[in-house]
Amino acid sequence: MNTSAANASGTGQGRRLPVRWSLVIATVAVLAAIVLLRKAEPGYEQKIAPIPVQGHVGVRVVARNFAVTVKRVKLARGYQVAPGLFETAPRILKPDGIWMSALMEVEALSAPGTINAQLRTRDGLLYVASGPDRPDIDEFNLSQKQLATALPASGAYFFDVPPDRLEGARLQFHWGAVGGYPEGMDHLVDIDLGLDAAAARKLQAEAQPVIDLR
Repeated sequence: MNTSAANASGTGQGRRLPVRWSLVIATVAVLAAIVLLRKAEPGYEQKIAPIPVQGHVGVRVVARNFAVTVKRVKLARGYQVAPGLFETAPRILKPDGIWMSALMEVEALSAPGTINAQLRTRDGLLYVASGPDRPDIDEFNLSQKQLATALPASGAYFFDVPPDRLEGARLQFHWGAVGGYPEGMDHLVDIDLGLDAAAARKLQAEAQPVIDLR
């Protein structure tokens, strides 16, 4: 065997390429940046979350597909409603907590649909407006009411809410088009009711024992 060839071969096998630390550090930095970007990227729920539109009582607030005007809110400890089927005497509809009614004007702007309402407490709990049968007062209860385009409707949304959840509560409205338009792709109107501690106490003090809705 050729000794010089063997030495050359051995020398070649033992040779190590120099480590380019600058390249390694740059690669690690790029990978770390990619990981951070992926973590910072909004999730699916954030991407489809409704866009908030802020408003106040007494001011008409226009969203993409609808407009609302909250005229005022009031409390009651019961509603007197017309007799039900096979009943002769009026009924008193009692809440689990206290009734809050939001007197409103609502309007569908571009297509027929409904405007859904919820009460959001300061700690994030949601109280969805009662259905059209609670109380059942024909067209005045706006819950699930089908609205024609560009024809404003007046009425109220009703909420059964614990009295101790009133402070800091806000009204929220979102669109519900015919055919199930996803609410996450539209605006969420958020109305500041101005219910600080003093205002919440005053509202409760003014609550009527029974309001006649017949």
